[in-house]
Amino acid sequence: MKEDHLPIELLARWLSGDLEHEELVRDVVPHFLAVCPTCRQTYDEILRLQRDFEHWDEKVAVIEGRQAPQLLEELAPHPFDTQLAMVRDEPRFQTWGLCQLLLRAAFEAGFEDPTRAVTLAELATEISELLVAEAYDPHWVVDLRAKCWANLGNARRILGELWSAETAFRRADDYLDISMTGNPATRAEVLHLKSSLRRSQRRLAEALELVDAAIALYRDLGDLHRVGRSQVKKAKVLEEMGDLEGALALLSEAQLLIDNARDPRLLLCARHNLVWLLTTAGRHAEAEALLPETRRVAEELGNPLDLVRLRWAEGRIAAGLGRRGPAEAAFREVQAEFFSREMGYDAALVSLDLAILYAEEGCIAELKQLAVEIMPVFASRDVDREALAALILFQHAAEEEGLTVKLARHLAAFLRRERRERG
Repeated sequence: MKEDHLPIELLARWLSGDLEHEELVRDVVPHFLAVCPTCRQTYDEILRLQRDFEHWDEKVAVIEGRQAPQLLEELAPHPFDTQLAMVRDEPRFQTWGLCQLLLRAAFEAGFEDPTRAVTLAELATEISELLVAEAYDPHWVVDLRAKCWANLGNARRILGELWSAETAFRRADDYLDISMTGNPATRAEVLHLKSSLRRSQRRLAEALELVDAAIALYRDLGDLHRVGRSQVKKAKVLEEMGDLEGALALLSEAQLLIDNARDPRLLLCARHNLVWLLTTAGRHAEAEALLPETRRVAEELGNPLDLVRLRWAEGRIAAGLGRRGPAEAAFREVQAEFFSREMGYDAALVSLDLAILYAEEGCIAELKQLAVEIMPVFASRDVDREALAALILFQHAAEEEGLTVKLARHLAAFLRRERRERG
């Protein structure tokens, strides 16, 4: 409040019990907490727990929010079947707080371990189906179930299981259809995630429609952070539709909306995607200018794979600026990392970037040697028959000195499409 003291009318309403909860939280509580920094920090922690666990009741948010990490730690050492039995048989695991924590853990695991992401989302979904009306408002439980099924569908999509992902999203839609809360946040979350499935299914017009609907809902809610998050997703759809300039404009705007304190990795994702798209658009000098800050954020977050992908972008920038030596070194380094992680498609794509570099420079001997080096490795890696056939075509073209830059780029585009369709 702007005044130094609370108005007497407001105090009278509070003392008489005639003050709405929202007014109490907004006007009275912060005023009294201002005199004690420690209590103010505690109050801010309560608000954080409410936001993280998305529960309207402060007591539930605090109690279950603080219990959930310990419960998850108890589940962690066991195989999935045992975890499933534990949440089914022991009521102490059947809490709103643990369900929400599992959803967050599933989302984070999707970047590094898609299989684990699916199991975490399945546990969250199971818990949501077990929540009892006596403990929670049944209408809000319906919304939580919709959210869980949508997150499970998203985890399955990342793993490449598009049919089972579609089934999960249908369950999410079923719950939204019977929801009586009118909660736009849940509906927006389902739309946001479902747009990714439609993109993976190559139903790009539908993906664009869904993410636009999510953005509109988040704007109405005043949640600019999630507007930015959905704009990052929309930019990916526009990129795949061939609208690079539209995607670049969205990513530039999204960076200004994303709350780094809420989700620092999302901001890194937006910045990395911007760097990558600038190289795709041939704007290598602009991309290079963004590298130092992007690298700093990636190093702070400490995810090794983020740094590997950023190194790949550095190689593309160096190639675009005519620096063959640094570009070749970066591509070789990234190629080795992807091979060691058994990330077959990414290894194939960076190998083709290296092939394009050699082809542009007319380095026939290096092209032939590259083809000899990579084919035995790819034959035993995570690359399906169609992709392997494309790589065999690359090998033959290189051996017969017929590999052109155009053909290498065509093969790279094919592999990117194959990887998207596999999730």
